[in-house]
Amino acid sequence: MNAGKDRSETRDDIDVLWDDLGAFVRRLRTKRNDHKLTPSQIQALGHLDRQGPSTAKALAQFERVTPQSIAKTVTALEEQGMVTRSSDPSDGRAVLVTMTELGTSTLHEDRTKRTAWLAEVIEAECTEAERDLLLIAGRILRKLGQDVTPASASASEESLMNP
Repeated sequence: MNAGKDRSETRDDIDVLWDDLGAFVRRLRTKRNDHKLTPSQIQALGHLDRQGPSTAKALAQFERVTPQSIAKTVTALEEQGMVTRSSDPSDGRAVLVTMTELGTSTLHEDRTKRTAWLAEVIEAECTEAERDLLLIAGRILRKLGQDVTPASASASEESLMNP
């Protein structure tokens, strides 16, 4: 916290940051492809793309939702041909969720479109210093969004210092 500000001023700044982040996310969501996937479905596909096949339980933990909620998300993705479900070979009681080629291509097309838009708007609207600050802020936001355990805390701090 800034020593020159009282708590109420800092909270006002945080309220503004919250509103700013919300406005950015809403605008970014308008830049997605016309695939009709919900933000939760895109997040689940993104996790599967980064981590590979995952159990429904692990997806629910990642998304911080109930098992029932992730079951609905996975069912909707399966109905659209984006994922398949199978028994987990290491635990027959668990369900393993795997992306299909359609899921992978849909996610990558969506990312490509959003990335192109973001690159264009940053180029048009930001100075080089602002761009650098945005990239640093992105790493900080990622850090704040993660569950940090003592073992991963030093690794997370290291990644902020050495991008």
